[in-house]
Amino acid sequence: IDKQGANLLTTIHNKLVNTHTEDLKHWWKIFHAAKEDWTVPSDNWEGTNWGLFTGDDESMKIMVSRIAENMQRLKIETLMWPE
Repeated sequence: IDKQGANLLTTIHNKLVNTHTEDLKHWWKIFHAAKEDWTVPSDNWEGTNWGLFTGDDESMKIMVSRIAENMQRLKIETLMWPE
């Protein structure tokens, strides 16, 4: 979590964290097998852009800016958005 300079930042769908935690292990196994240097942000880790799905442009921009801020803060250039 919050690994500075990792190669990859990934976000997580909140249902995986709250109710489908078993589904997360598949991502982690793939990252491990690929020897990927990755991290998840501790704040604003939610990857589902509900603003996009609901047509709320302002909420969509807020969501995207949070992810961009995490990438800048952690000095990461690559995003995996598995939504």
